Amino acid sequence: MKDFKHQKTHFFSRSRYRRILGFLLLVLLIVALPFLYLFFTQKQQTIHRGTPTPGPVNPVPGPVSSTVKRVEISILDNIKQNGFNSQAPGLWVNWRYGTDPLQTNINGSGIAGGPGSGHDPLTDIRYLHNLWLYTSQNPKDTRYESEIAKYTPIVKAEFAGTTSQRGWLFDEEFLDLYNLSHDTFYRDAAKGMAVGYAKAIDPSVGIFYKKNDLYPQGYYRPSDDLEAACALIQAGTLFNHPTWVQQGQTMLNFLYAHAYIPTYHTFADQMDQVLTPSGTVNPNIMRTGGISQMIISLLHTYQMTHNRDFLSKAEDLLAPLSLPENSLGMWDSSNLGYFTSVVFGGTTPQQPGSITVTKGKKEAGRQILMLWAFHLANEFTHNKYQEMEKQMFTIALNKAYYAPGHGVVYEIKPDWTLLTFPNHTPEDAVTTEAMGIELESLFALQNNGF
Repeated sequence: MKDFKHQKTHFFSRSRYRRILGFLLLVLLIVALPFLYLFFTQKQQTIHRGTPTPGPVNPVPGPVSSTVKRVEISILDNIKQNGFNSQAPGLWVNWRYGTDPLQTNINGSGIAGGPGSGHDPLTDIRYLHNLWLYTSQNPKDTRYESEIAKYTPIVKAEFAGTTSQRGWLFDEEFLDLYNLSHDTFYRDAAKGMAVGYAKAIDPSVGIFYKKNDLYPQGYYRPSDDLEAACALIQAGTLFNHPTWVQQGQTMLNFLYAHAYIPTYHTFADQMDQVLTPSGTVNPNIMRTGGISQMIISLLHTYQMTHNRDFLSKAEDLLAPLSLPENSLGMWDSSNLGYFTSVVFGGTTPQQPGSITVTKGKKEAGRQILMLWAFHLANEFTHNKYQEMEKQMFTIALNKAYYAPGHGVVYEIKPDWTLLTFPNHTPEDAVTTEAMGIELESLFALQNNGF
């Protein structure tokens, strides 16, 4: 009997233990379910590129400093206070800070145009992107939430079903806006761009191009087509559409065969006479311009595909713009920064002739894209371009940023002093394009997205 009672008591204790344990596990599961849901839905709402070539990256000193944040807030506050053109609706092209009444949309002669004198939707989406970047990097700061609410419907109206050939919109704007906001409009807009590019390609040539009365045989901007090619490759990889990858690679091959200048490791700015009168492909005259966004597109494509050919192509374009090589001569060693452009004396990419650097002015804002390009390249090359990133970081804060105007002007003298309009007034109008680029490049130093 004693043994029986002992066994019965032991059996009863284990049974109670199992019930208690089961109850506790049930409670734990009920508590954990909401958190698991948030985790997995958040994970699904973020597009990850990955880091194919990880390495120790030493960030440029100062990106999280109070100085950088003061510049970011100064520019954003200026746009918030002065930038809205209700008639557009959207942002003014530029304005003179501190004028009363505010002088807006100043033209090349120095005359203010005011309402109805021009609007660039690309500046609206850059501004909205920067608002989201600031908010994501300063989550406890809600000062720009009303601006996000204000410009979101404006941007959606401007870019619904967009057919823009500015391929950088795909990765620099739409994909990152989707990651920041989790609004599927931006993901769908990015995918829609890829659909449009795929349809716009002339299959007999391999790219898309335009025609008009002046250029009846067709013309194109290599930067637009290269960025579109990279967008197709990224979209094909992201959305599992191999045909897009193939079309993008075909475009890229065409551009390197017909617009790339192997002697100088750069691209023409514009190509015309795409076709001969008989309809065959014809390389012809060209001009060169900024290639920073082409570099960023190639780096983003490498980040998405892990194909080292894209990294090699990006580094090839960076080389003539980097020290100590500076083979194009665009870097100003005396005053820092890049001159606006170089002009080729030849007639084709294969016979480019000698180069002449245009040294009369600099584009204050557009060259700051090189800060973003060098920073992104450093993430994949073990800081190979760290010195150039530091140089561009200094320029962004101490040269391009125009403190009296709380922004960035369009063009500047080589020594970073103001130019003068034909009507003898200073070119001190800050522009939404230049300010948008300055902000995106500074935020890129901390952005965990693209």
